[in-house]
Amino acid sequence: MAGAAITGELTLGGHALTDSGVCFELATSEHDASIRRLLRENPMPGPIRLSLEREPSFFAAAALEGPEQQTIVALEGERVVAAGSISTRQRFINGQPMQVGYLGALRLDSSCRGRASILRRGYEAFRRLHSQGGPKIYLTSIMADNLPARRFLERGLSGMPTYRFLGEFVTLVIRRADRLEHFRLRSRARRKLSKQGIKCMRGSKEQGAEILDLLRCDHQKYQFAPVWSANELHPESIQVACQADGRPVACAALWDQRSIKQIVVRGYSSPLKWARPVLNFGARCLGQPVLPRIGTTLSHAFVSHVAFSPDQTELAESLIHLLRVRAAARGIDYVTLGFDSRDPRLKQLRAALHPREYRSRLYVVHWEDGEALAQNLDDRLLAPEVALL
Repeated sequence: MAGAAITGELTLGGHALTDSGVCFELATSEHDASIRRLLRENPMPGPIRLSLEREPSFFAAAALEGPEQQTIVALEGERVVAAGSISTRQRFINGQPMQVGYLGALRLDSSCRGRASILRRGYEAFRRLHSQGGPKIYLTSIMADNLPARRFLERGLSGMPTYRFLGEFVTLVIRRADRLEHFRLRSRARRKLSKQGIKCMRGSKEQGAEILDLLRCDHQKYQFAPVWSANELHPESIQVACQADGRPVACAALWDQRSIKQIVVRGYSSPLKWARPVLNFGARCLGQPVLPRIGTTLSHAFVSHVAFSPDQTELAESLIHLLRVRAAARGIDYVTLGFDSRDPRLKQLRAALHPREYRSRLYVVHWEDGEALAQNLDDRLLAPEVALL
């Protein structure tokens, strides 16, 4: 997709103002600070209001989502009042790698709430981008309790792409191990692995091709799992479970993105605000993470590059415990990983890890040219990389 040509088309030569005085264009580095302001000042609602921020550079963080990434911004005067990103990367669809889009970072400024026309015009701009050679289908994720967004996107309004519901995705949030638990978990994990004739170690450059093959063989069994390239893989950051002959059989990594992507606490509901001192006192007594001050970045990392089969749940549990120990050593309070709500591995992991859970809804999004592919997706479990959602 040729950026310069598309920018011209989106702005129609600089005269694409809507009736409400809002124009749309492809974001450039000149918009970076304004987009970051939009993300910072428009947190997600809930008992704990969280903003998903990208400091110090929006575009540096957006590059994680895929090698091809573009962001559409809505401008009212010089102020960015809405934004949405489209990225493209290779994912497995029906067992085969193909280019798939992802729609993310959709934000509407609080000053524009109720102005659905802005979102609809933004989707017109998205369609123009798509017509320049976009992938057949796109993936997107919406929090299950975000009812306004669901109602708007699921209504099938004229001029909008089709949002076809795929299934619920469960994100497990697991607290760090405290000091006593730190040693107990590490000892138990290594003992369990030893009984299975498995040795757990950090990956090496020499193992890169084997780890890549392990990830590809595992991910092709699922829908929307990423096809990792050798350039993206950092074997030394991956925890690998190997058989006695050195062959990798499972793996997982701890991916800390806080240097470029942050989850920041922007407020608490009134009941939680007043209860926070009491809750934090109890948490400190138990050696658990506290509810942080407003403006604090959550101490959080992802469990990513996960590969293990349904009959290896105990092995996966041990790998995750070892990553929790590594997270605690780096001062990280929480780690997260995600699974399709239908995934049989969830039951045992829930029992073993005692996580908090958050549910989102995954959709395949398409225009007319992607309808056949979207309708022919088979019933494999969904496994997008949680660190890229």
